[in-house]
Amino acid sequence: MQEADYKNKLSELETDIYQQAVAFLEKGQRKKAAEKLDELLAQKKDFIPALNKKAVIYVYQKEFKQAQNLLNTIITKDPEYAPAITNLGSIEKELGNYKEAKKMYYRAVEVEAEYGPAYNNLGVIFREEGNYAKSVKYLKKARKFGSLSHSLDPDKAFYQDKGCLFVLFLVIILIVILYIILF
Repeated sequence: MQEADYKNKLSELETDIYQQAVAFLEKGQRKKAAEKLDELLAQKKDFIPALNKKAVIYVYQKEFKQAQNLLNTIITKDPEYAPAITNLGSIEKELGNYKEAKKMYYRAVEVEAEYGPAYNNLGVIFREEGNYAKSVKYLKKARKFGSLSHSLDPDKAFYQDKGCLFVLFLVIILIVILYIILF
């Protein structure tokens, strides 16, 4: 099952707690993320995405055995949860077991053909091995399927490139000048 399917089963409060945990994790605030995940798991002990995020925190802390145990538990409950399979692959890669890592990434895309992070990780491994053709192939797939999540923050501008604003400013000036000349 995909993460969205699991999230659809949460109450509004549980969804809010999970989103807070993910936001903390994305900001690198792993302690706060772990606290929120624990809060959610106290209510929903088998919520697979939260268990997976806990495993990610263990990976960041280099507690690979604990992460592997949790990820294997997840896969026992849902053998087709691609994020957990991919995270097991990432642990194997971190431990230098590239062959096993690739097996896990291939398994992840086998169960979820559009799971971008697994393609991204395959692309990285092939690049590190010097197989640039395969690296490009998988990185293109990662880009196609979106290996990064983007969320809009209402407190930040949606544009990132200041050059874009300059071009927009020039276009507006040009339109004003043409309007003055023609009318």
